[in-house]
Amino acid sequence: MEQSLQVMSKQERLENWTAKIMACRSSGMTVRAWCQENSLSEKTYYYWQRRLFQVLSEQQRTIGQPAFAEITPEPNNIRSSGGVAVTVRIAGAEADIHSGADVSTVETVLRILKSC
Repeated sequence: MEQSLQVMSKQERLENWTAKIMACRSSGMTVRAWCQENSLSEKTYYYWQRRLFQVLSEQQRTIGQPAFAEITPEPNNIRSSGGVAVTVRIAGAEADIHSGADVSTVETVLRILKSC
């Protein structure tokens, strides 16, 4: 019984930090500015971001199936509707990055590929 409470607590923490990280990424602010505005330490933010990526990577390995992530840039971040500027291949995973993609989208794509 006690162990299930610890697991629930861990899951709740992961869900809480997932929400915070998503809020930061969708805010359009830098991590530093967002953390200052929300009274969080950057060190703590990056620690939890790293932990969440580790958990997701472990889950993907456990399932043994390829993971797909669709990233839709916000309309105000789209600079042009150009074609594919570069195709990135890491560890057997592949992603096309179109010209005009915003920096946060490119960073997210690269992090996801690295976790594969």
